[in-house]
Amino acid sequence: NSDGFNVFFKVKDRTKKAIYKGKTLDDIHSLFVSKFPDLPRYLMRTFTIMNKDSQTTSDLESTKDLYPNCILELKTTPAPSVDTTRRRVAGYTGRESEKTVMVMVGLPGRGKTFIARKLSHMLNWLGLPATVFNVGEYRRKRMGPGVDPSFFNSNNSDNQRALLHFALAALDDLIAFLNLGGVVGIYDAANISADRRKMVQQRCAREGIKNVLFIESICDDEAVIDTMIRETKLSSPDYQGHDPQAVINEILAKVSFYNKDYESIPDGVPQPYIKIFDGGKRITINQITGYIPARIVFFLMNLQITSRPVYLTRCGESEFGNRIGGDADLTVQGDNYAHKLAAWIEDHIIKDAQKDFTVWTSTLKRAIRTAQYIPFPKVQLKGLDDLDRGVCDGMTLEEIALKLPDEYAARASDKLRYRYPRGESYEDAIQRLEPVMFELERSRQPILIVSHSAPLRCLYAYLMGLGQEEAIYLDIPRNTVIEITAKAYGSEVRSWQL
Repeated sequence: NSDGFNVFFKVKDRTKKAIYKGKTLDDIHSLFVSKFPDLPRYLMRTFTIMNKDSQTTSDLESTKDLYPNCILELKTTPAPSVDTTRRRVAGYTGRESEKTVMVMVGLPGRGKTFIARKLSHMLNWLGLPATVFNVGEYRRKRMGPGVDPSFFNSNNSDNQRALLHFALAALDDLIAFLNLGGVVGIYDAANISADRRKMVQQRCAREGIKNVLFIESICDDEAVIDTMIRETKLSSPDYQGHDPQAVINEILAKVSFYNKDYESIPDGVPQPYIKIFDGGKRITINQITGYIPARIVFFLMNLQITSRPVYLTRCGESEFGNRIGGDADLTVQGDNYAHKLAAWIEDHIIKDAQKDFTVWTSTLKRAIRTAQYIPFPKVQLKGLDDLDRGVCDGMTLEEIALKLPDEYAARASDKLRYRYPRGESYEDAIQRLEPVMFELERSRQPILIVSHSAPLRCLYAYLMGLGQEEAIYLDIPRNTVIEITAKAYGSEVRSWQL
């Protein structure tokens, strides 16, 4: 084409549009330099491009890879004098004073790891980098899974030294994570003695970490203990493939050794703590201040320590086609999917005798219509509505690139934070989905969510423990049901193409 075509050059958070009329890669480089004459010389003039068909990113090696409205991202090499070891991670909030260590406390089989991982999912989803440091994983790496319960007998000094070594290794890694930009480190271990908790506090104090929050899970109800062991320990790497009753017996034997040294956190001690009784039937808190501890308390007040599936599906095809936004009705193909979805529910839910089942949809017509044939209660939630595209509502991406090239470029440079004019960003969507997330955690029954690609990406990321930056590129295929079941040691995912 003698008139050339649009390309977009991207350098970190800067994106500029140019018209490419050349024939060689040198022409691309010259065009780039004309748009970014201020860049220092140590930057390499090589680019990455997303393949139009496969949607994979690779180095630009030929002009044959170019296409209209493609985005060429500069690959850069930092100057030698730049220290990148403490670079802030994506989503970092800048709250240096909020760096927090959460210390789990409690006997085995009390749901500590389930709680820790759920907290990590929530914090990362909100843009607060958090990681769980599970001492049991350090033991398994060195000794393999499934040690005998007698290994935890405090009378065996050699074994106790080994356990202390694993505990210190996990704590070292937690401190390193916080020093490299992390905001919340979750120390997942029994921590049943006052001496062990004091050791953690003293180490944090030496590192200048003032916010240490203890979370103790206490359970004396035998029926609840049995349920919690089944819910949280059967998926543990120590017990995979074992007979459930044998696992319960082994955990109880392990508890008998821990019980001899167990010291609950004394009520009213001058330190922040949260105590969870019998899986959330009662919660007590002490000296809770600050943004992160307050969010943790509210989350734990809604959390159910029980596994149940959450089903996600996009609404059927709408009359809007490939245009974004709108509130169009379903096409014939979309209505066919609604019938298939109802039939799938009958085969997989009703036949499994899951009588307590709820369907959540957005308030948009295409989502409501997709769920219309399902014989279960339905709830419409505004929080599940599609991303508000503002002035771009009803346009295709190609039209946005042609009519609003600056907006197209801005979206390409930062998809997470880009806000459509008079519309929303992905960050905005995550904020309005927060109440939906809390309702999910409060529910004890399976839920089907019929929504749209943007909110489903965000919810999938939360349920799988992914960060905000990962959420925006997730693939949520149409005409597919995705089942996610949270477990203490990782979420289980299955999908069905209908």
